[in-house]
Amino acid sequence: MNAISNVRSQLLPLVDALVLQLETDRDPGSAAWFRHVAAALEAAREEEDLLLIFLEQLGPTGPMADAAQFSALARLRLDQLLAQAEAVAFAFSADGDPH
Repeated sequence: MNAISNVRSQLLPLVDALVLQLETDRDPGSAAWFRHVAAALEAAREEEDLLLIFLEQLGPTGPMADAAQFSALARLRLDQLLAQAEAVAFAFSADGDPH
């Protein structure tokens, strides 16, 4: 499995779980935002594509949905996603190959 596929397999289930929770919570705007994140992950072909997702969409300065209004379960799912994205980004920065 190549590095990009490995990242997808780690992050997409977390994004999907968050989207489902946001839909359950009747937060269509935030769900749409994270569907956009999932589409960007699916479209990523190079490490640089992933770095842009991490910086522009999942990073602390990204225009993410208003997480302050999320339910407790949605915040938990978001925290899981961000923690895994951080671990992947660290792996890239440490040796260039996420594990």
